[in-house]
Amino acid sequence: MKVYFFVTGNLAAETLLIAANELKSKCPDLAVELLTDGVLPTLPNDFVSSKMKPHNIAKEIGLKKGDIVITGMMWPGDKERAIFREARESKAKSIVLLQDISGDANKFMYQGELHLPDHICVSDTLTYENLINIGIPKNKVVSLGSLYLDNLFKEIEQESNNNNNKRIGYLTVPNLSDFKNWGSDYGYNEIEIGKELVELGGRLNMDLIIRKHPKELASDKYDYLGSSSIKCEVTSHKDASIIDFISSCDVVVSTYSTTLIIAKKMGKKVVSYQPTSNKPFRGDVYKRLGIPVTKSIEELYSHLLSSSFQQGKCDLDSVIFNYNHSGEKFSSFIDELRY
Repeated sequence: MKVYFFVTGNLAAETLLIAANELKSKCPDLAVELLTDGVLPTLPNDFVSSKMKPHNIAKEIGLKKGDIVITGMMWPGDKERAIFREARESKAKSIVLLQDISGDANKFMYQGELHLPDHICVSDTLTYENLINIGIPKNKVVSLGSLYLDNLFKEIEQESNNNNNKRIGYLTVPNLSDFKNWGSDYGYNEIEIGKELVELGGRLNMDLIIRKHPKELASDKYDYLGSSSIKCEVTSHKDASIIDFISSCDVVVSTYSTTLIIAKKMGKKVVSYQPTSNKPFRGDVYKRLGIPVTKSIEELYSHLLSSSFQQGKCDLDSVIFNYNHSGEKFSSFIDELRY
């Protein structure tokens, strides 16, 4: 038997690579093969060319009975559905690592019907609830934990906030693209958020540093958000690690980036800013972790001014499954599927 990983995206891709390395380490007798469609904005080209086999999703992988194929789940899901279908017809097993925190179960819905793999591995209690609430059978959902966060936090020492209040870090998300995929417009976009943060920086006498989402690497849409009163710097994931970026900021703001959780764990002042009349995305998980969700620029301003707005304990155990032990859980799960 073989274990195939179909690697695409950014967070999904990094998670799949962590999973593949874990499996190679714990189950060295397994034959592991990495496939990709080449959509890998955060990975160096030479790494991709040396470690992965190009795969045209229009063609079949060539799965055989007893093989295992592991994917993420990207919008709109057509690539993954094709892999699920081939696995089912070949009597192979298909697995999705759904590593978003408070992940959207609607990714598995297409034309009003659920299209599912054999198993869906989730990071947290909220994603688990989202899947069950949409009608996905409990026996398909595996309470795995976050391979990505566990791996990242091994590199982090808790940092204290120096409270200088001189630099706002804006972790962008391509909101308009997300809203189009979701079929639900939340009424704001990433550029408008940037403009408001420039204004807020001027009021607070804080500079702004923008870290573009990996999907926005080639975009210059933030380059025009200058101000005569504050410094506004635009960076990308190629300029610094996420840890170094967060470390350089006094306050970290985003709409609904997973990296807010990382910043909170590092002891930074963290705020989700979602100026919407809808229910804020990931609002439940942010609330459980003590990350305030603000819905107006004045509310955000008040939070940043408040002397009581300080870093606090980030109780990931209350949300994330198998915190610090997801790797062992994953390799054990795959090992059990072999028999």
